[in-house]
Amino acid sequence: MILDEAGDDYVTRTGMTEFYVQYFKGLATIEGARLQTVIEVLLQKFHLDQKIRIDFEEFYSIVSNDPTLLQCLCQFTVSPQWYFRSLSDPPPEKNKVRQAFSSCCCKREIFEQQKKKLSIHYITDNLSRLMMLMLYILINIGLLIYVTIYRVTTTKSHALVVVARICGMLLNFNCAFIIVLMLRQTILLIRSNRVLRKLIPVDDHIDFHGVVGRVITALSFLHAIAHIAYIAALTNYSMATYLFFMNLGIGWVNGFAPLSGIILLLILVTMVICSMQWVRSGGHFGVFYWTHLLYLPFYVFLIVHAEDFWKWIVGPLSIFLLEKLYSIFARYTSGIGRTCIHTATIEQSNVISLTIHRPKHFSFQPGDYVSINLPRVALYEFHPFTISSAPEETDFIRVHIQAVGNWTKRVYKRFDEMSDEEARENQVKISRADIHPQEFAAHVQNLEQIEIVEVEVERIENFPTESNAKEGKREPIFIKGPYSSCARYVFDCKHVVLIGGGIGVTPYASILSSLMAQFRASSIVCKHCNRMNYLSTGLSGKRRLQKVDFVWVSPDYKSFEWFLNLLRQFEQEQENYLALNLNEKRFLDLHLYFTGIKHENNIGNAPLELVTRVFAQVAGQDIFTSLKSKTNFGRPSWEIIFNRFISGENASTANDVSVFFCGPSSMGEAIKRQSAICHFRYFEEKF
Repeated sequence: MILDEAGDDYVTRTGMTEFYVQYFKGLATIEGARLQTVIEVLLQKFHLDQKIRIDFEEFYSIVSNDPTLLQCLCQFTVSPQWYFRSLSDPPPEKNKVRQAFSSCCCKREIFEQQKKKLSIHYITDNLSRLMMLMLYILINIGLLIYVTIYRVTTTKSHALVVVARICGMLLNFNCAFIIVLMLRQTILLIRSNRVLRKLIPVDDHIDFHGVVGRVITALSFLHAIAHIAYIAALTNYSMATYLFFMNLGIGWVNGFAPLSGIILLLILVTMVICSMQWVRSGGHFGVFYWTHLLYLPFYVFLIVHAEDFWKWIVGPLSIFLLEKLYSIFARYTSGIGRTCIHTATIEQSNVISLTIHRPKHFSFQPGDYVSINLPRVALYEFHPFTISSAPEETDFIRVHIQAVGNWTKRVYKRFDEMSDEEARENQVKISRADIHPQEFAAHVQNLEQIEIVEVEVERIENFPTESNAKEGKREPIFIKGPYSSCARYVFDCKHVVLIGGGIGVTPYASILSSLMAQFRASSIVCKHCNRMNYLSTGLSGKRRLQKVDFVWVSPDYKSFEWFLNLLRQFEQEQENYLALNLNEKRFLDLHLYFTGIKHENNIGNAPLELVTRVFAQVAGQDIFTSLKSKTNFGRPSWEIIFNRFISGENASTANDVSVFFCGPSSMGEAIKRQSAICHFRYFEEKF
């Protein structure tokens, strides 16, 4: 037996202590005073807090009378490699025949999934997407047929000219349409209307923008190749004369068409390359941002290059310019987008939280995001971040930033290295949650309970923020937005499953904070007995949203102590509500998965499972998060999780369940696939 190191049928206090000290040293999940507390709880469970050792009979009696211990210890069937320092043989290689068979089965499964993609359920769930895609294809086909008939029958053009003209007409349409896909204020209005957002798939506008961009790139090269081939085959001019000189008079502006076409291709190639995923997510977002601003000269040269393009662009471009003018006005107006930073909190694992004074006329919904500019970090750069605070917090808004790119690292470094004197000059509070995260979370909760916000508001109102920002006395910040996302639909659903991967929990922080604020607003205190209760508009009120399942997958819980604090508060509110309303159902269920826990080859996580269950029994909370909800290890099985939502007591129907995801794209693909199998509606955060 593992716990009987000497093999003398005794489990000793020293042996169990050394076993778990060494075990947790390898896991690096629980350290310091927390580890000592955990070991003390475990020793207490086995009566080793009072005794130096126990014999087999006493150990057997303790285990047999406790189902939790019995279930956990039955996994201790072999010796762990790391404890006895014995190197086992390397795992045997899989048989090649078995590998080939597995590969064939996998390919067959993928083929079956592809066949199901055009099922009735798939078409029903994606009707608006399919209709929009079909409309887009039909418009392009219609233009292609029109140009072909006109050029072949009317103008009797050469085949290469026909190809060039077809591409030119399609480019007119696509270059105008791609602007429509990025009209953010218009998209915000569509999302706010239930009927319009069902008819128009606005949640796919960024993906569609990328698709149309690829179509434009392909058409542009085909258009250029057709023209060059025609000139090379049928004219007496050299290629250099045709491409770089204007004396041939080709084009409607002094023969500028060939040269402007070359410039357009260079701009387009630059924009396409710098918008690749490996550029945007590889810490070079600034490169993507600045090169994408080349759309301004692109459209100027395109209007000069193509005689009729202005007719296609005048409508979309007018709306786009109006939105841009409003955006510029709003971001530099003190009541809408011009404000200053109140607090910068240095979180663990290179995360910083900025608490910003909320402008007087700034309005947003849970899950919305903003683009922010810190002029003392970079004068002109705006970067998008989800608002992690609730709309009900009228004085402040909050964003969480992970230092992964050049700009975000500079933001983190500025406040991390800001001296006390500089912080006082800029009137910014610098809080260090990375040093003692749990103590800091408790401190924040106490501040909320004594409601010091009123004092802060009074101080702010007596302080002219905009004038101070001009004089450089405060830390200025400019906000562009808010911009909507699919998270706005949460409150229109009956049963939502919120899935966050790592820092992807920030949209759901705003949603959960808003739900908790609404819930707290429904609490009342009886004037006669001073007992607290809740109005009928609490968790089970008249709102459509009746159930929330929150699934969080993260490699490390230590990085998100700020978010765990929110979950603890919501969990406590729910416990208070259920204690006073025994007939009510749970509104929020938490499903936490930490993937950073090492899995030992021989015994898996059996020792850790034992400790976590024992600690939960004795302390009444999870060993890692201090929540009542259990922490799971490893990656979740989406099939098992999703089936629980539609089976068992108080289960929902598939039509009532909506899945919202924000996180890595690889995880999103698996969740989207399982949602389609279960016929759940699926929404994904995209910026």
